Amino acid sequence: MKYRYFLAIPLCFAFLHSAEAQNNNASTYVKNNSHPKDSLEALIFQRLVDFISKNDPGIKATEGGNDSLGRMGEEHQLVIPFARGVAPEPTQNSSWDKSLPTVYNKEALQGSPFLLSDYVPGLVVNELDTVIDKPSYAYNYDKMSGNFLLKRDNEKPIAVNKAQVKQFCLKTAKGGYIFERVSLINPDEYFQVLYKGPGYSFYKQYKSKFVPANQHTNGYLSEGKDYDEYQDIYIYYLVDQAHEESLIFDLTKKSIRKSLPSEAAAVDAYFKQHKNEGITESYVVRLIEQLNK
Repeated sequence: MKYRYFLAIPLCFAFLHSAEAQNNNASTYVKNNSHPKDSLEALIFQRLVDFISKNDPGIKATEGGNDSLGRMGEEHQLVIPFARGVAPEPTQNSSWDKSLPTVYNKEALQGSPFLLSDYVPGLVVNELDTVIDKPSYAYNYDKMSGNFLLKRDNEKPIAVNKAQVKQFCLKTAKGGYIFERVSLINPDEYFQVLYKGPGYSFYKQYKSKFVPANQHTNGYLSEGKDYDEYQDIYIYYLVDQAHEESLIFDLTKKSIRKSLPSEAAAVDAYFKQHKNEGITESYVVRLIEQLNK
C-alpha cells in the first residue's frame, strides 16, 4: 500500500489577532506555568489552552485525507494457477502436499498516519508571535512525516512550512492538543505540550510507521498478521530549563529517577505518596508540577 505524502509549501500568515489572556481552566492536563503572567509568550500559550478547553459537542470537523481507513479486506491468492502440463514452481505459501491452494482474507487497515480521523478547528502562532484564527481553515497532524496539515473548504490539504509556525492547537469536541517547536529538543519538529514550567517541562512526540500484512499459511496453520497497520510510537521528553537540556525517558519509575538525579528525594517522596497509582502521562504531569513549585 502506498502512503500519500503532502507537498510542503510556504504558507504566509499575515492575519493579525490579539492575544488576550483568559481565565478558563484547561479540560486536558496541559499546564502552563512557564513565564510571568504578563509575558507575551504566556498570554499566547494561555489563549491556546483556553481555545481547546471550551467543550463544544457541536463542533463540526472537515473530513478529508483518510480514504485509506475505509479500505475493505482483499482476497489474496497465494498459489497461482498454471497451464496444464506446466509444473508450478515451489512456493513457501503452498500447502504441505503442494496440491491445495491456500487463500486468506486480508482484513481492513488498522491505525492511521494522522493524529485525528478528521480535520478540526485550531489556532496557529506564526514566527512573529501572531495568533491566526481562521474559522474557514481546518487542521490535522501527520504522525509519519511530522507535518502540520491545513485544509480549506473542499481543497486538498497542504503541509505548512514548519519555519513559519511556532505553535498550533487542534480543537476536538472535548479538549484538544497543543504542539510547539522546542529548540532544546529539536527546533525542526513539533512536540505536544503536556506541561510547561519555569524549571521543568514535559513533551510528547508522535511517530508512526507502516507495517504490511505478513500472514502466511500452509493450508492448515497460519502465522503472522492478516492486516496492514500503522503502528504508533510515543517518545517522552523532559526539558530542564535551568541546565538547558532535554532528556528522553519512559513512563517507568526507573527511567523517571534516572532523568531527575538532582530531584531524587522529591521524586521518591512522590512515588511513595502515590504508590498505588499507575505511571501515566497525567501521573508524570502532577510530579513535574510539584517539582516546579
